[in-house]
Amino acid sequence: MRTLGQYGYTLLEAVVVGALAAVLLAVGASNFRTALAREEADGWARTLVHELTAAQQAAVTRRTTVNATFQDRTFTVSVAGGTTLRREVLPSHITFGSTLQTVTFDRRGVPSGVGTLTLSSTTGRSYTITIEPGTGRVFVDEN
Repeated sequence: MRTLGQYGYTLLEAVVVGALAAVLLAVGASNFRTALAREEADGWARTLVHELTAAQQAAVTRRTTVNATFQDRTFTVSVAGGTTLRREVLPSHITFGSTLQTVTFDRRGVPSGVGTLTLSSTTGRSYTITIEPGTGRVFVDEN
């Protein structure tokens, strides 16, 4: 009970405010982690588009065949002779699938092999990366 001249909060009021703040922080942190994982998957999908375009350009520039292989969480870009140009491992929550998929660009940059790749995330997001057969144009769509 307050008397005249006493100001401030009681211990009970401080505990209630602290408990509410803790609940709000816990919910916010969970949502933040999920949003961060979604954005990471989106970033990897865009990165793969750029990597495939770079592989096509490397085939034209080097006047040789360049292969891009995708399996599980790994993608590798290599020249036909065996030289690896790029190798990346995706985070544990993002995958291509267990089947080995290969896209080959000939010396003119024309692709053969897989026309679409699916990139899946445990957050529920899925992306389809499409390589057009004649031109080699690469683009991504979110499913």
